[in-house]
Amino acid sequence: PRILSLPFNKSLTLSSSKLEGNDINRLLSFRGGAQEILEEDENIENNNAVDSGLTGKSHNFASVLSPLIMATQSFGRFYSKSLSTSPVITKSITAGIIFGMSDYTAQLIEKDGTEKNEDDKGQDWVRILTSTAVGLFYFGPAAHAWYDFIFKILPATTLVSTLQKAALGQLLFGPSFTCIFFATSLAQSGTFTLRNWIKKIRADLPSAWLAGVGFWPLIDFVSYSFIPPKWIPLFINFCSFVWTIYLSTVANRKEK
Repeated sequence: PRILSLPFNKSLTLSSSKLEGNDINRLLSFRGGAQEILEEDENIENNNAVDSGLTGKSHNFASVLSPLIMATQSFGRFYSKSLSTSPVITKSITAGIIFGMSDYTAQLIEKDGTEKNEDDKGQDWVRILTSTAVGLFYFGPAAHAWYDFIFKILPATTLVSTLQKAALGQLLFGPSFTCIFFATSLAQSGTFTLRNWIKKIRADLPSAWLAGVGFWPLIDFVSYSFIPPKWIPLFINFCSFVWTIYLSTVANRKEK
């Protein structure tokens, strides 16, 4: 016979033959083993169910994300090829879209800050199209020419050269673009005259320039230091989305 030790100094003599199922259950129950085995089996089943659920969710998420990744990669290849074959047209179209979106957003912000009335006709699409035209016909080609010029006269990538590029942008390109933007805004509102344009420049250019000093030098530093020259106009266009919202608000601000 085999002797199996039990708690409280008890012992149980077992036959060398096979134990009955009930005897085994009673023995395990006495020692707490049956409960432990049942709990362990339940935990394994629960863990398997959780793992199966997570695997299913991951598979579903991947199946949704994969087409988006492929579409993004395809667009990136198409855009890169367009920059090589038609750089001015590609940059101009990009600038036009972003400028139009900026003015649309600016109008939403302006309306949130004013009381609504019955005369509110919604978005001013003439103004949006004017901003789109500025990006398409002026900013896109001008930015392309500017960065070609700036890299020819300052080809180095040192910190001093980067600061010089940023300074020239703030002194030349930025103010000239702002003045053009003011002129087109006056034109689309039907109030453009040389006198009104000069008045607008005197009133709003200094504050807009100071605001730009707090925004564009950091953008220039990042673009000249880390962005390949080919992609700088695209990076600047996306940054211009934020800047043009501000500029559109200033340009269309009514004189008191």
